[in-house]
Amino acid sequence: MTEVDFLPERIRQQRARRRRLIRQGHLLALCILAMGALTYIRHGRIAEARAELAALDERQDNIERQVAMIGTLERQMADLLIKKRIESELGSRTDCTAVLAELCRIMPANVALRSLHLKTVQVHLKADAPPIPQPLAGHRAAPAPMSSQVKKTDRRVRLVITGMAPTDVDVANFIGQLSASCLFEDVNMGYAKNITFRDRVAREFQASCNLAR
Repeated sequence: MTEVDFLPERIRQQRARRRRLIRQGHLLALCILAMGALTYIRHGRIAEARAELAALDERQDNIERQVAMIGTLERQMADLLIKKRIESELGSRTDCTAVLAELCRIMPANVALRSLHLKTVQVHLKADAPPIPQPLAGHRAAPAPMSSQVKKTDRRVRLVITGMAPTDVDVANFIGQLSASCLFEDVNMGYAKNITFRDRVAREFQASCNLAR
């Protein structure tokens, strides 16, 4: 059965116009929602980009600080290389001024030094050999090595002191003070003999030691 619309043409046009406006309003609302969603997404991306930019700025500041420290580190490296060369070739980083100051501090008033001699010498170091493995049950023990110690060499600065003192007690006191100092190592007595100094008998002695590194 066919429906017949008896409404006037004006009312039908108004209803059609109303439906068209409703559809346009729905489309406009959808567009507004889509634009709001895009704006929110863009704001989120902008915030992430700002955070990444702040992180990059901080990294750039750190890199600039590190680059500024390169000159200082290079100077320190040069100083360390010089000290390493001195230690490997001369045997000690201690200078003559420190040696003289320490000798003046520990030397008794009645002891006089006649000469000081510094030289670089090769010192033989002895290191323990690796342990010998124990034989298993039923096996013959391995032959022992010819030497149980391995010899190594090192460069050290040797100080040779020649001096005078009234008696052997004064010499022994000076040697004791020399051995107690942290600047000198391996103190050894060379000789002690009588000499005549300004018509008086005195004891001339010679001692040697290594300078601490």
